[in-house]
Amino acid sequence: MTETPGWTSPGSPEPPSGTTGTGHPAPAAPVGAATLPPPAPTGPGIGLIPLRPLGTGELMDGAFALVRRNWRAAFGLSLAFGVVLQLLQSGIEWWAHTGGDGIDTAYLWPLTLLFGVLSSGLLAAVVSNGLLGRDTPLADAWARVRPRLGRLLLLGLLLAGIGVGSLALATVPLFLLSAAVDQPALLLLLLLTLPPVVWLSIRLTLAAPALVLEEQPVLGAIKRSWHLVRGSWWRIFGLLLLFRICLVVVGSVLTVPGELLAAILSGEPGGLPSGDGAAALSIAVIGVCGVIADTVTIPLGGVLTTLLYTDQRIRREALDLELARAAGLPGYGRPAPAAPAPAPAAPTIPPGA
Repeated sequence: MTETPGWTSPGSPEPPSGTTGTGHPAPAAPVGAATLPPPAPTGPGIGLIPLRPLGTGELMDGAFALVRRNWRAAFGLSLAFGVVLQLLQSGIEWWAHTGGDGIDTAYLWPLTLLFGVLSSGLLAAVVSNGLLGRDTPLADAWARVRPRLGRLLLLGLLLAGIGVGSLALATVPLFLLSAAVDQPALLLLLLLTLPPVVWLSIRLTLAAPALVLEEQPVLGAIKRSWHLVRGSWWRIFGLLLLFRICLVVVGSVLTVPGELLAAILSGEPGGLPSGDGAAALSIAVIGVCGVIADTVTIPLGGVLTTLLYTDQRIRREALDLELARAAGLPGYGRPAPAAPAPAPAAPTIPPGA
Protein backbone atom coordinates (compact mmCIF):
# COMPACT_ATOMS: atom_id res chain seq x y z
CA MET A 1 0.00 0.00 0.00
CA THR A 2 1.43 3.35 -1.00
CA GLU A 3 0.37 6.94 -1.24
CA THR A 4 1.99 7.36 -4.62
CA PRO A 5 -0.90 7.70 -7.09
CA GLY A 6 -1.18 5.61 -10.21
CA TRP A 7 -2.70 8.55 -12.08
CA THR A 8 0.54 10.37 -11.51
CA SER A 9 1.06 14.07 -11.41
CA PRO A 10 4.35 15.85 -12.08
CA GLY A 11 6.77 15.81 -9.20
CA SER A 12 6.14 14.39 -5.78
CA PRO A 13 2.70 13.76 -4.30
CA GLU A 14 3.76 15.97 -1.40
CA PRO A 15 3.68 19.69 -2.13
CA PRO A 16 7.18 20.90 -3.03
CA SER A 17 8.37 24.38 -2.34
CA GLY A 18 7.39 27.16 -4.71
CA THR A 19 4.09 27.79 -6.46
CA THR A 20 2.84 28.12 -9.99
CA GLY A 21 0.73 30.90 -11.42
CA THR A 22 -2.39 29.03 -10.37
CA GLY A 23 -1.49 29.16 -6.69
CA HIS A 24 -0.69 25.47 -6.22
CA PRO A 25 2.70 23.78 -5.66
CA ALA A 26 5.01 23.66 -8.64
CA PRO A 27 6.59 20.29 -9.54
CA ALA A 28 10.34 20.08 -9.66
CA ALA A 29 11.82 19.74 -13.12
CA PRO A 30 14.25 16.90 -13.87
CA VAL A 31 17.90 17.79 -13.68
CA GLY A 32 19.15 19.04 -17.02
CA ALA A 33 15.64 19.38 -18.51
CA ALA A 34 13.84 22.54 -19.52
CA THR A 35 11.33 23.84 -16.98
CA LEU A 36 7.70 23.41 -17.99
CA PRO A 37 5.93 26.72 -18.63
CA PRO A 38 3.35 27.56 -15.96
CA PRO A 39 -0.30 27.75 -17.03
CA ALA A 40 -1.98 31.06 -17.56
CA PRO A 41 -3.65 32.62 -14.50
CA THR A 42 -7.06 31.43 -15.69
CA GLY A 43 -5.76 27.92 -16.27
CA PRO A 44 -5.74 25.93 -19.51
CA GLY A 45 -9.13 24.88 -20.83
CA ILE A 46 -9.95 21.83 -22.84
CA GLY A 47 -13.50 20.77 -22.36
CA LEU A 48 -16.23 21.65 -19.88
CA ILE A 49 -13.92 22.00 -16.86
CA PRO A 50 -10.99 24.46 -16.64
CA LEU A 51 -7.74 22.83 -15.55
CA ARG A 52 -7.05 24.86 -12.43
CA PRO A 53 -8.29 25.02 -8.84
CA LEU A 54 -12.07 25.29 -9.03
CA GLY A 55 -14.44 27.48 -7.07
CA THR A 56 -17.76 26.38 -5.63
CA GLY A 57 -19.83 27.56 -8.59
CA GLU A 58 -17.44 25.97 -11.08
CA LEU A 59 -17.63 22.61 -9.29
CA MET A 60 -21.42 22.62 -9.37
CA ASP A 61 -21.67 23.90 -12.94
CA GLY A 62 -19.08 21.36 -14.04
CA ALA A 63 -21.00 18.47 -12.46
CA PHE A 64 -24.25 19.44 -14.17
CA ALA A 65 -22.45 20.02 -17.48
CA LEU A 66 -20.65 16.66 -17.39
CA VAL A 67 -23.84 14.75 -16.54
CA ARG A 68 -25.81 16.59 -19.21
CA ARG A 69 -23.18 15.95 -21.89
CA ASN A 70 -22.69 12.27 -20.91
CA TRP A 71 -26.29 11.59 -19.89
CA ARG A 72 -26.38 8.09 -21.40
CA ALA A 73 -23.48 6.89 -19.27
CA ALA A 74 -24.50 8.84 -16.17
CA PHE A 75 -28.21 7.96 -16.14
CA GLY A 76 -27.68 4.46 -17.49
CA LEU A 77 -25.44 3.55 -14.56
CA SER A 78 -27.66 5.17 -11.92
CA LEU A 79 -31.03 3.93 -13.18
CA ALA A 80 -30.46 0.47 -11.69
CA PHE A 81 -29.56 2.00 -8.32
CA GLY A 82 -32.72 4.10 -8.34
CA VAL A 83 -34.92 1.12 -9.20
CA VAL A 84 -33.47 -1.00 -6.38
CA LEU A 85 -33.84 1.79 -3.81
CA GLN A 86 -37.41 2.61 -4.77
CA LEU A 87 -38.51 -1.02 -4.91
CA LEU A 88 -37.29 -1.50 -1.36
CA GLN A 89 -38.83 1.77 -0.20
CA SER A 90 -42.16 1.00 -1.88
CA GLY A 91 -42.15 -2.45 -0.30
CA ILE A 92 -41.59 -0.92 3.15
CA GLU A 93 -44.43 1.58 2.61
CA TRP A 94 -46.81 -1.18 1.46
CA TRP A 95 -45.83 -3.28 4.48
CA ALA A 96 -46.65 -0.38 6.78
CA HIS A 97 -49.95 0.23 4.96
CA THR A 98 -51.05 -3.39 5.42
CA GLY A 99 -50.38 -3.32 9.17
CA GLY A 100 -46.69 -4.19 9.38
CA ASP A 101 -44.42 -2.32 11.75
CA GLY A 102 -40.85 -2.20 12.94
CA ILE A 103 -39.40 -1.08 9.59
CA ASP A 104 -38.65 2.46 8.49
CA THR A 105 -37.30 3.74 5.17
CA ALA A 106 -34.51 5.48 7.12
CA TYR A 107 -32.93 2.04 7.49
CA LEU A 108 -32.06 2.20 3.79
CA TRP A 109 -29.38 4.87 4.31
CA PRO A 110 -26.46 2.37 4.38
CA LEU A 111 -27.62 1.14 0.96
CA THR A 112 -27.84 4.73 -0.23
CA LEU A 113 -24.28 5.27 1.01
CA LEU A 114 -23.12 2.14 -0.82
CA PHE A 115 -24.74 3.28 -4.07
CA GLY A 116 -23.12 6.70 -3.67
CA VAL A 117 -19.67 5.11 -3.42
CA LEU A 118 -20.35 2.89 -6.44
CA SER A 119 -21.61 5.87 -8.41
CA SER A 120 -18.45 7.86 -7.66
CA GLY A 121 -16.30 5.01 -8.93
CA LEU A 122 -18.44 4.15 -11.95
CA LEU A 123 -18.55 7.76 -13.14
CA ALA A 124 -14.87 8.49 -12.52
CA ALA A 125 -14.14 7.75 -16.19
CA VAL A 126 -16.77 10.32 -17.24
CA VAL A 127 -15.01 13.00 -15.19
CA SER A 128 -11.47 12.07 -16.22
CA ASN A 129 -12.40 12.05 -19.92
CA GLY A 130 -14.44 15.23 -19.52
CA LEU A 131 -11.37 17.02 -18.14
CA LEU A 132 -9.63 16.17 -21.41
CA GLY A 133 -12.57 17.33 -23.54
CA ARG A 134 -13.75 13.81 -24.42
CA ASP A 135 -17.18 12.25 -24.18
CA THR A 136 -17.67 8.86 -22.50
CA PRO A 137 -20.19 6.37 -23.89
CA LEU A 138 -21.81 3.97 -21.44
CA ALA A 139 -19.83 1.01 -22.82
CA ASP A 140 -16.53 2.86 -22.33
CA ALA A 141 -17.40 3.87 -18.77
CA TRP A 142 -18.32 0.28 -17.91
CA ALA A 143 -15.16 -1.09 -19.58
CA ARG A 144 -13.02 1.33 -17.56
CA VAL A 145 -14.45 0.32 -14.19
CA ARG A 146 -15.22 -3.37 -14.80
CA PRO A 147 -11.73 -4.69 -13.86
CA ARG A 148 -11.99 -2.81 -10.56
CA LEU A 149 -15.66 -3.49 -9.84
CA GLY A 150 -14.92 -6.09 -7.15
CA ARG A 151 -12.60 -3.75 -5.26
CA LEU A 152 -15.08 -0.89 -5.69
CA LEU A 153 -17.90 -3.00 -4.25
CA LEU A 154 -15.68 -4.07 -1.35
CA LEU A 155 -14.79 -0.42 -0.71
CA GLY A 156 -18.46 0.56 -0.72
CA LEU A 157 -19.35 -2.19 1.73
CA LEU A 158 -16.41 -1.26 3.96
CA LEU A 159 -17.33 2.44 4.00
CA ALA A 160 -20.99 1.63 4.66
CA GLY A 161 -19.90 -0.65 7.52
CA ILE A 162 -17.65 2.05 8.93
CA GLY A 163 -20.53 4.53 8.75
CA VAL A 164 -22.96 2.18 10.50
CA GLY A 165 -20.39 1.13 13.08
CA SER A 166 -19.29 4.65 13.97
CA LEU A 167 -22.90 5.80 14.25
CA ALA A 168 -23.73 2.82 16.46
CA LEU A 169 -20.75 3.51 18.73
CA ALA A 170 -21.92 7.09 19.04
CA THR A 171 -25.63 6.48 19.67
CA VAL A 172 -26.00 3.11 21.42
CA PRO A 173 -24.69 4.44 24.77
CA LEU A 174 -27.23 7.26 24.54
CA PHE A 175 -30.11 4.82 24.15
CA LEU A 176 -28.85 2.96 27.18
CA LEU A 177 -28.94 6.23 29.10
CA SER A 178 -32.35 7.24 27.76
CA ALA A 179 -34.16 5.90 30.87
CA ALA A 180 -32.01 7.99 33.20
CA VAL A 181 -31.67 11.18 31.14
CA ASP A 182 -34.48 13.55 30.19
CA GLN A 183 -35.28 14.23 26.53
CA PRO A 184 -33.52 17.62 26.11
CA ALA A 185 -30.31 16.31 27.67
CA LEU A 186 -30.45 13.19 25.48
CA LEU A 187 -30.85 15.31 22.37
CA LEU A 188 -27.87 17.45 23.39
CA LEU A 189 -25.72 14.36 23.96
CA LEU A 190 -26.76 13.03 20.55
CA LEU A 191 -25.69 16.25 18.86
CA LEU A 192 -22.34 16.02 20.63
CA THR A 193 -21.72 12.48 19.37
CA LEU A 194 -22.44 13.20 15.69
CA PRO A 195 -19.37 15.37 14.87
CA PRO A 196 -16.88 12.45 15.07
CA VAL A 197 -19.06 10.45 12.66
CA VAL A 198 -19.26 13.37 10.21
CA TRP A 199 -15.52 14.02 10.53
CA LEU A 200 -14.70 10.42 9.65
CA SER A 201 -17.08 10.31 6.68
CA ILE A 202 -15.52 13.45 5.17
CA ARG A 203 -11.98 12.06 5.56
CA LEU A 204 -12.99 8.97 3.56
CA THR A 205 -15.18 10.63 0.92
CA LEU A 206 -12.54 10.66 -1.87
CA ALA A 207 -11.66 6.96 -1.67
CA ALA A 208 -13.81 5.75 -4.59
CA PRO A 209 -12.30 7.99 -7.31
CA ALA A 210 -8.82 7.28 -5.95
CA LEU A 211 -9.46 3.54 -6.27
CA VAL A 212 -10.57 3.78 -9.91
CA LEU A 213 -8.41 6.58 -11.33
CA GLU A 214 -5.19 5.60 -9.51
CA GLU A 215 -5.88 1.84 -9.59
CA GLN A 216 -5.37 1.72 -5.84
CA PRO A 217 -6.25 -1.27 -3.64
CA VAL A 218 -9.06 -0.79 -1.14
CA LEU A 219 -6.88 0.20 1.80
CA GLY A 220 -4.67 2.28 -0.46
CA ALA A 221 -7.71 4.22 -1.69
CA ILE A 222 -8.77 4.91 1.91
CA LYS A 223 -5.26 6.09 2.73
CA ARG A 224 -5.22 8.35 -0.34
CA SER A 225 -8.55 9.94 0.63
CA TRP A 226 -7.24 10.50 4.15
CA HIS A 227 -4.13 12.16 2.71
CA LEU A 228 -5.95 14.37 0.19
CA VAL A 229 -8.53 15.67 2.66
CA ARG A 230 -5.88 16.49 5.27
CA GLY A 231 -5.75 20.25 5.80
CA SER A 232 -8.90 20.86 3.72
CA TRP A 233 -11.54 19.22 5.90
CA TRP A 234 -13.66 22.32 6.50
CA ARG A 235 -13.61 23.33 2.85
CA ILE A 236 -14.66 19.90 1.66
CA PHE A 237 -17.28 19.61 4.40
CA GLY A 238 -18.81 22.95 3.38
CA LEU A 239 -18.84 22.04 -0.30
CA LEU A 240 -20.38 18.61 0.30
CA LEU A 241 -23.01 20.10 2.61
CA LEU A 242 -23.96 22.70 -0.01
CA PHE A 243 -24.03 20.02 -2.75
CA ARG A 244 -26.21 17.77 -0.62
CA ILE A 245 -28.71 20.57 0.04
CA CYS A 246 -28.91 21.29 -3.70
CA LEU A 247 -29.43 17.61 -4.52
CA VAL A 248 -32.15 17.31 -1.89
CA VAL A 249 -33.92 20.28 -3.47
CA VAL A 250 -33.63 18.75 -6.94
CA GLY A 251 -34.89 15.38 -5.69
CA SER A 252 -37.80 17.00 -3.85
CA VAL A 253 -38.90 18.85 -6.97
CA LEU A 254 -38.90 15.62 -8.97
CA THR A 255 -40.94 13.73 -6.36
CA VAL A 256 -43.63 16.42 -5.99
CA PRO A 257 -46.08 14.91 -8.55
CA GLY A 258 -46.25 11.58 -6.72
CA GLU A 259 -46.69 13.23 -3.35
CA LEU A 260 -49.44 15.48 -4.68
CA LEU A 261 -51.32 12.49 -6.09
CA ALA A 262 -51.05 10.64 -2.78
CA ALA A 263 -52.30 13.72 -0.91
CA ILE A 264 -55.26 14.11 -3.30
CA LEU A 265 -56.28 10.46 -3.03
CA SER A 266 -55.87 10.31 0.75
CA GLY A 267 -57.32 13.73 1.52
CA GLU A 268 -54.36 14.66 3.76
CA PRO A 269 -50.73 15.58 3.04
CA GLY A 270 -48.11 12.94 3.71
CA GLY A 271 -50.59 10.06 4.00
CA LEU A 272 -51.75 7.14 1.88
CA PRO A 273 -55.34 6.40 0.87
CA SER A 274 -57.17 3.88 3.06
CA GLY A 275 -58.19 1.65 0.14
CA ASP A 276 -55.67 -0.91 -1.07
CA GLY A 277 -56.12 -0.04 -4.74
CA ALA A 278 -55.68 3.71 -4.26
CA ALA A 279 -52.79 3.12 -1.86
CA ALA A 280 -51.04 0.84 -4.36
CA LEU A 281 -51.50 3.46 -7.09
CA SER A 282 -50.08 6.20 -4.85
CA ILE A 283 -47.08 4.07 -3.85
CA ALA A 284 -46.43 3.17 -7.48
CA VAL A 285 -46.53 6.80 -8.65
CA ILE A 286 -44.33 7.91 -5.74
CA GLY A 287 -41.92 5.07 -6.60
CA VAL A 288 -41.70 6.09 -10.26
CA CYS A 289 -41.05 9.71 -9.30
CA GLY A 290 -38.47 8.47 -6.81
CA VAL A 291 -36.68 6.45 -9.50
CA ILE A 292 -36.50 9.56 -11.67
CA ALA A 293 -35.16 11.62 -8.77
CA ASP A 294 -32.53 9.00 -7.85
CA THR A 295 -31.50 8.57 -11.49
CA VAL A 296 -30.76 12.31 -11.65
CA THR A 297 -29.27 12.94 -8.20
CA ILE A 298 -27.10 9.83 -7.75
CA PRO A 299 -24.82 10.58 -10.75
CA LEU A 300 -24.65 14.26 -9.83
CA GLY A 301 -23.40 13.29 -6.39
CA GLY A 302 -20.87 10.85 -7.86
CA VAL A 303 -19.53 13.36 -10.38
CA LEU A 304 -19.27 16.05 -7.71
CA THR A 305 -17.21 13.73 -5.50
CA THR A 306 -14.81 12.93 -8.36
CA LEU A 307 -14.50 16.62 -9.24
CA LEU A 308 -13.63 17.34 -5.61
CA TYR A 309 -10.99 14.61 -5.76
CA THR A 310 -9.55 16.11 -8.95
CA ASP A 311 -9.61 19.62 -7.49
CA GLN A 312 -7.73 18.46 -4.42
CA ARG A 313 -5.05 16.84 -6.57
CA ILE A 314 -4.75 20.00 -8.65
CA ARG A 315 -4.27 22.06 -5.49
CA ARG A 316 -1.87 19.65 -3.78
CA GLU A 317 -0.11 17.83 -6.63
CA ALA A 318 -0.34 20.08 -9.74
CA LEU A 319 -2.45 17.50 -11.56
CA ASP A 320 -3.58 20.17 -14.03
CA LEU A 321 -0.12 20.18 -15.63
CA GLU A 322 -0.25 16.44 -16.20
CA LEU A 323 -3.78 16.63 -17.62
CA ALA A 324 -2.82 19.49 -19.94
CA ARG A 325 0.17 17.47 -21.09
CA ALA A 326 -2.00 14.39 -21.66
CA ALA A 327 -4.42 16.48 -23.74
CA GLY A 328 -1.56 17.76 -25.89
CA LEU A 329 -2.03 21.46 -25.11
CA PRO A 330 0.69 23.70 -26.60
CA GLY A 331 3.51 24.44 -24.22
CA TYR A 332 2.82 21.44 -21.97
CA GLY A 333 4.73 18.75 -23.85
CA ARG A 334 7.27 16.67 -22.03
CA PRO A 335 10.77 18.15 -22.30
CA ALA A 336 12.88 16.53 -24.97
CA PRO A 337 15.77 14.46 -23.64
CA ALA A 338 19.12 16.15 -23.76
CA ALA A 339 21.14 15.26 -26.84
CA PRO A 340 24.06 12.94 -26.05
CA ALA A 341 27.47 14.60 -26.02
CA PRO A 342 29.51 13.89 -29.17
CA ALA A 343 32.13 11.21 -28.78
CA PRO A 344 35.68 12.59 -28.48
CA ALA A 345 37.73 12.42 -31.66
CA ALA A 346 40.28 9.65 -31.85
CA PRO A 347 43.85 10.89 -31.32
CA THR A 348 45.92 11.13 -34.49
CA ILE A 349 49.19 9.20 -34.68
CA PRO A 350 52.06 11.27 -36.12
CA PRO A 351 53.87 9.75 -39.10
CA GLY A 352 56.89 7.68 -38.32
CA ALA A 353 55.75 6.97 -34.78
